[in-house]
Amino acid sequence: MDNSVSLRINQESFMNLSNPLKEYVFNKFQNKQSFTEELNNEFWDDYSKDNANNNVFDLLKRCYPQLNFPIETGIEKSVLYKEFVFKGKIDLTSLPCYLELTDPKNIKLENNICQAGKIPVLIIPNQEDFVKIIQCLLHKNNPVEVPQSMGAVLINGLNNWERIRNIKKEWQAKNPSENWNQEFANVILNKSLYKDKLIILSTKPYSNIAANQLGLTDDEWISNSVSIRREHEFTHLYTLKKYGYASNNLHDELIADYIGIIKTLGYYEEVWMFHFMGLEQYPKYRWGARLENYVKDNRLSQEDFRQLIKIVKNAIETISIFDKKLGKLKSSKDQICRINALCETGLTELASQNGAVLLLERYYADFNN
Repeated sequence: MDNSVSLRINQESFMNLSNPLKEYVFNKFQNKQSFTEELNNEFWDDYSKDNANNNVFDLLKRCYPQLNFPIETGIEKSVLYKEFVFKGKIDLTSLPCYLELTDPKNIKLENNICQAGKIPVLIIPNQEDFVKIIQCLLHKNNPVEVPQSMGAVLINGLNNWERIRNIKKEWQAKNPSENWNQEFANVILNKSLYKDKLIILSTKPYSNIAANQLGLTDDEWISNSVSIRREHEFTHLYTLKKYGYASNNLHDELIADYIGIIKTLGYYEEVWMFHFMGLEQYPKYRWGARLENYVKDNRLSQEDFRQLIKIVKNAIETISIFDKKLGKLKSSKDQICRINALCETGLTELASQNGAVLLLERYYADFNN
């Protein structure tokens, strides 16, 4: 890593950024909001009590029917897919074939508590299985390429047909002579009754970085990788609930990785962060690293990308200064105030010469309020 003093971004240089890059670095964390406990937690709490010894994947296939279908281009257009996935049909005998996983028995499901409440977390040890389940739940069973550097995802808004069937069963028991179809129309309007948030984690090395690159053993690194991923996705869940926003933007990723690292190690390790983003030999960028995952859908030129690399590198250094000033996490309030400060300080502010000062000012204003 180049230890020379960074050329920092100032307001004048921000004005010289291209419009696509300005749009990309615009701070989306603008509107704070209060949030409440997720209604789906009761469903997953009951599952944990009643199905502790059962096959997790069998339950998941009832909740999310798309997990019964193979990976195949255009399969979501078939009549069977529409009947099962969009209408909740459960007679599996009519399916011509099933999704085949390598190690379904070792898939684990936890109902974890984090800063934003409880959320089910799916842990998938086999990498091929992880890719297939991502393709099912995010891409309607299409063989969309999943980057090697991707090891976790927060999914927001999955139809859980098992929850709907439970609602139907309870309603019909109380209203045996009434029409469920009319009530179902009311249920559909209340998405919190049947839409799930779900975190999916793999157990492979974080950001596709090998253990020896960080001076760790394989076992140490796998343990750290799972921990970073879990806390990373918890942070996305928090920002989604607190600001109504979570996306594949580098601002989001720097915040989520920061919390993942400090919750795992107890302090921020900027060398790890540079590796995660492919900037360990800055100004050279290592192609295939995670950073490019978050810009592939944006209209950024080569010059835009070069400037963005500088912004990200400077932002990482700012976050490191911020962490050293604050020291180890002391409380849940401390953690929340750190996240809030990072959210409310945009990428170009983080990359600026007074980025750490702005972060600390916002942190203490929030903490002392």
